[in-house]
Amino acid sequence: MLTCQYIAKFLKNRGVKQVFGTPGSDTINLINAFSEEGIRYILTHHENTAAYMASTYGEIIGIPGVVIVTKGPGVTNITSGIAAAYLDRRPIIVFSAILDPELLARNPHQEVALVPFCGLISKLSEEITSENVVELIERAYSLSLESRPGAVYLPISPVQSVAEINMSDDEAIEIINKTVSIKDTLVPDISVALELISKAKRPLTLVGVSVVGTNTSKEAVAFIEKLQSPACVTLQAVGQIPCDNKYYMGMYGWFGTPIDKMMKEADLIITVGLDGWDIIRPFKSEVPILSIDSVDANDRTFQPVTNGLVGDIGKILSSLCNGIKDDRDLEWGADEAHSCYDRIHNYELTVSKEHSEVNGIAPQDVYKEIRKITPKDTIIAADAGAHKSLASQAWESYGPKGYFVSNGLSPMGFSIGAAMGAKLAEPDKVVISFVGDGGFLMYAGELATWARLNIPMIQVVMVDHSLTQVKSKQEKQGFNTEATSFQAIDYCAIARSMGIHGVSVNNKAALRKAVLDAIDKNIPTTIEVILDGDEYLRMPSAV
Repeated sequence: MLTCQYIAKFLKNRGVKQVFGTPGSDTINLINAFSEEGIRYILTHHENTAAYMASTYGEIIGIPGVVIVTKGPGVTNITSGIAAAYLDRRPIIVFSAILDPELLARNPHQEVALVPFCGLISKLSEEITSENVVELIERAYSLSLESRPGAVYLPISPVQSVAEINMSDDEAIEIINKTVSIKDTLVPDISVALELISKAKRPLTLVGVSVVGTNTSKEAVAFIEKLQSPACVTLQAVGQIPCDNKYYMGMYGWFGTPIDKMMKEADLIITVGLDGWDIIRPFKSEVPILSIDSVDANDRTFQPVTNGLVGDIGKILSSLCNGIKDDRDLEWGADEAHSCYDRIHNYELTVSKEHSEVNGIAPQDVYKEIRKITPKDTIIAADAGAHKSLASQAWESYGPKGYFVSNGLSPMGFSIGAAMGAKLAEPDKVVISFVGDGGFLMYAGELATWARLNIPMIQVVMVDHSLTQVKSKQEKQGFNTEATSFQAIDYCAIARSMGIHGVSVNNKAALRKAVLDAIDKNIPTTIEVILDGDEYLRMPSAV
C-alpha cells in the first residue's frame, strides 16, 4: 500500500468525507488517493479559506477538518488559517507538499523551512514518510482532538507519497480499522473547590473557549444552575450558555460595564475553560478565583488563582454538582443576572437619539432585526472588526455550535470560509456570514468558490467604507484616518459577477425582507447593508 493511500484510507475510516485546499502539482498523488476513496476535494481560491472552512466543519461534526495545499507559498499563505485553528482550539489536519531531499540538493525552488516554521503555530509539525506514516497519522489525528483541540501540520514529499509502507495490506487494514483512542484525563481533588463554593454568597462564573473544544456546554449549564450563579462567557464561547438561561449575564469584554460591576461585587469567581487568547480585558481579582480547565488552570488573564483544577472539564463540573449543597445562603442569582443582561441589550446596545435611518441602519439593529426573523438554531460566522464585538452581545445564541468567530488570532476574511464550512456540516440550518466591507474585499475571490459549490447561505456585508474598529480609535485620538478609509464600492455588483444573488438595503424593513427572501429562495445571497457607521461611537461602551 502506498503512503498516500494509507493516509486516505485511515481518514476515510474516521469519517472524513471531504478535504479542502488549493492544490499544487506536487500534491496530486495525495489528492488522487482521497478521490479513489470517494473523498471530495473542495477547491478554494485562497489557502486560508480552506483552513477556515475545514476548522469550522471539523468543530461541528467532531472530527478534524482536513486541508491539502502545495509547498512554499501554499504553506506561507495558509499560516493564518493554521494559527487561527491552533489558538481558537478547532481540530484541523493540514497536509502540504515538501521538497524531497534529493530534489532539494539540485533545485531548491520554493524552499522554506516548513516543519520548524509551522511548529510555532500548531500542536504538531512533523514530516510524513513511508516509514513513520502509520504511527504519525494516528498520533496526529488524536492530538488534533485531545484536551485542547487544534491544528497539526504534516508535510509529505511527492516521492514519499507514492512510496510503499513497511507492512502488508492486511496488516495496514487491521490498523486502519482500529479505534483511535483519545487520552482520558482524571478528576482532581475537588475538596478545596467545594469549600470555596460553600462559603460564597455571591459566586460568579465565566465560561471560556475550552468548553467549546471539549463539548461540555451541557455540564457547564448544569453546574451554573446547581450553583445558582450568574454566568457570562468569553467571546468565542458565546452560545455555550443559552441566552435564554435565567443565569446568563452576557459576554465579558465588550459592552460589558454591567458585567464588570458584578465582577467587582462577586465574592468568588469561577472560571471554566478560560484561555487568555480569548480574553478582551484581563481581570485582577480581590476575591478567590476557582479555575477549571483541561490543560492549564492558571490562566494569566484572571489572577490570582486560588484553586486550579486540571482534568476532564465535564467530569469535574459533574463532580462539583454532586458536592454542592442545595441550602446555601446566597445573596444573588437569576434576578441579578437578568438585570445585567437586560441593561446590556436595552442600554449599552440601544440606538442613540442622534441616529437617523436616512444615514443607514444602526449596526446593532442589523443583528437584532435579523435575529427576530430567523430560526433559533441559525448559525452565524462573524468576521474581524467592529461588527464582531456587536455580534457577541446583540446576536442571541441559544446553544453551542451556532456562533463562530476567530478571537484567538482574529483574522479578517474568516467568516465566509467559516460559514461555508458550517453550511456543509449543517445543510438544513440557516447559515449567515457577517463581514465588514474591508473583510469582504480581502477575500472577494471566494465568492467564486461559494457560487461554484452553490451553498445556499447568506452573506451580510456591513458597509461603512472604513476599517471602523481601528478608525474609531484614530478619531478618538485626533489622528488622520486615511489609513482606514476607502471608496464606496458596489458590493452587489461584485457578488452578481461571481454568480451570487445580490441586494442592497438601507433600512430595517428592506433588511428583513431581503433576509426572508434569501431564506425562502434558498440560494446564495449577498446582502449589502448600508450602515450609519457613526453609531458605533455613540454607544456607551463604544469600540
